Amino acid sequence: MAKLKSIKIVIQIIVGVAILLWLLQLANSSEVLASILQFNPINLIGAVAFFITASTFVALALCTTLRRSNPNAPLRSMLMASFAGQLLSDVTPVRSGYFLTPVFLNQLASIPVEQGMTGVLATGGINSLVKVTICLVGLGYFASYLPLPAEITTSLLVGVAVLLIAGVLLLLLMWDKRLSKLVAKFEKVPLIGKRLSKFTEMFTNVQKEGRKIRYSLIFVAALILLSMLANATALYFIFNGIWYPSLHLLDFFFIAAFASVLTYIPITIAGLGVQEAGYVLLLQLLLGLPLSSINPSLVAFALITRALFTGTDIIGVTPLLKAGAKPKIQ
Repeated sequence: MAKLKSIKIVIQIIVGVAILLWLLQLANSSEVLASILQFNPINLIGAVAFFITASTFVALALCTTLRRSNPNAPLRSMLMASFAGQLLSDVTPVRSGYFLTPVFLNQLASIPVEQGMTGVLATGGINSLVKVTICLVGLGYFASYLPLPAEITTSLLVGVAVLLIAGVLLLLLMWDKRLSKLVAKFEKVPLIGKRLSKFTEMFTNVQKEGRKIRYSLIFVAALILLSMLANATALYFIFNGIWYPSLHLLDFFFIAAFASVLTYIPITIAGLGVQEAGYVLLLQLLLGLPLSSINPSLVAFALITRALFTGTDIIGVTPLLKAGAKPKIQ
């Protein structure tokens, strides 16, 4: 099983790298490199600042849910645990690494795993639903004046479907009593029932904690929106660092949501290659450029964005290593 999983990850990495190499070939890699080297350093600083701000808003959204059960938990430790989870999500399929955040919360802030999982489920569910809503509005906005290719529309709809299902499922895991009853029935199954007792107990505790945080979800949604706005501003800085100003911040607000959705398409690691191709194709359309040739500056934009988005989450390395040095879950 582990071997098959490793093979799958290797294949996803190969596919993602192949897409990037294909983009570089179409755009002429030397011209892409030239565009990257001409990137305005002031815009670089602005983009880094806003990417970090976006990640901080996501971390604060998680802290908002955790404060319901842990009012005295150290804020800095919770923020660092979230950064560690966000870093793992940048390098794992369908951003699944973020679900290890409860372990980091336990190790760094002494928050029980059940409470940490409740916070992650709530934040992840609201995050998914907010991005789905923005994407659907964005599709309507761009489709009103752009001939969106089937490749872009299909990819986005696949990502939206994955996010919508994931978001609804995460929230149901916290509140649907029928699920808790269904899980409890597994304890009666011969041979495996006893082994599942700890899992069913944890699931029951997660649902109990979930009822405590329902009234904080509006604040979680607001923080996720602020995170999306910060990401959009970072994209705006990057674009204007390699291209003359011609697009509005609203365009990048929707583009940021689209790009996030593309990272959940499970054919590559965190949308590697798929996201970059989406950036390039959509920007070509928005700028009125023909799709018959790929503009090297737009490929440079996509590569810089990937590097900065993942690179700013490097803040999570220290708490990740610190948590890894503590072998036992408290």
